[in-house]
Amino acid sequence: MLKIALLTLVLFSVSVFAEDRLEFKKIITSVPETATSTLKTSFSKEALPYWGAILGSTAVLYQYDEQIYSDLQKRGRDWGVGNQDETKSILIVSDHEILRLPSDTGSFMYFLGDGWLHAGIGGAFLGAGSIRDDNRAFNTGIMIWHGMVVSTIFNQTLKRSFGRESPEVSTSERGSWNLFPNFNDYNTKTASYDAMPSGHVMTATLTFTIISERYPEYNSFIYPLYGVWASALMFQMVNNGVHWASDYPLGIAMGYVVGKMSTRLVTGKTENQSASSEWMIFPGLSGLHVSRTF
Repeated sequence: MLKIALLTLVLFSVSVFAEDRLEFKKIITSVPETATSTLKTSFSKEALPYWGAILGSTAVLYQYDEQIYSDLQKRGRDWGVGNQDETKSILIVSDHEILRLPSDTGSFMYFLGDGWLHAGIGGAFLGAGSIRDDNRAFNTGIMIWHGMVVSTIFNQTLKRSFGRESPEVSTSERGSWNLFPNFNDYNTKTASYDAMPSGHVMTATLTFTIISERYPEYNSFIYPLYGVWASALMFQMVNNGVHWASDYPLGIAMGYVVGKMSTRLVTGKTENQSASSEWMIFPGLSGLHVSRTF
C-alpha cells in the first residue's frame, strides 16, 4: 500500500515547474560536485547544532542499546512478527545474492529500506516523467538515483571505518568496534563490521527528502508517510538483529543532507515566469505562503 501511495503521487501530480531535463549521465558525472557540497554543508558552522543533536542522541541511544534491542525483540515475538529476517533470495549470480524479496510482514518492514525498492521508486519517477513529458518527475528520478550513489559512497566509507558488530553476531555488550577492518574480512563476514551507520534508514530518508523538496505541495502527505515508513523500518531492523538503535541518527542525517544536495542538480522555474516581477501564492504546512519572483 505504501508503494502504491507513492506511485499515485507520481502519476497524478500536477507539474508547477518548468525546467530543463537532466541528462542521464549526471547520475554519475555530478557525484564529485554533490559529494563536495555535502561535505561543505556537513562541516560548516551552521551544522554545529545539528552535530550536537546527532552525537547527543547517538550517545543516549548507545547507553540503552542492549535494553532497546531486548525489548523490541520481545515485542516482535509478542506481535507475531518474529525476530528473523525472512527475505528470500530471488536472484543469485556467481554465488552472490543480487536480489532478496520479502516473504512476510517482518521482511516487508525490513524491505522498506532496501536499495532495490528505492531504485524502483526513482525508476517510477523516471518512467512517469518520460511517458507524460514531465521534466519535474523525470529529474526527481535522476536525483534519487544520483543521491543513492553519493550516499552509498559515504555510507560504505563510514561502515568500513567504524567496523561495528550487528546485534545478531555481537561478541560483546552493544557490539564490538573493529576500526578499519580488513577488506576481505568485511566482505566475507559483513554483519560483524557494518552496523554503523544504517544504510537502510539513510536510503529511505534520502528518497523522502528529495520527494519532499521536489513536491512541497504534498508535504502534508509526505511527512506522515515518512514517519510511519521510517518507524516500521527502524523497529524491524532492531527486531531482526541487523542494527542497534544508535546506528540511526547518523544514517538519518546522511540521508537528509545528501538528499538536499542532490536536488541542486536543477533549479526549478515557475511556468509563467516573465522578465517582470510577479507575486506567487502557494500552499504549505503552515498555511499559504507568498513569494515574489523576478
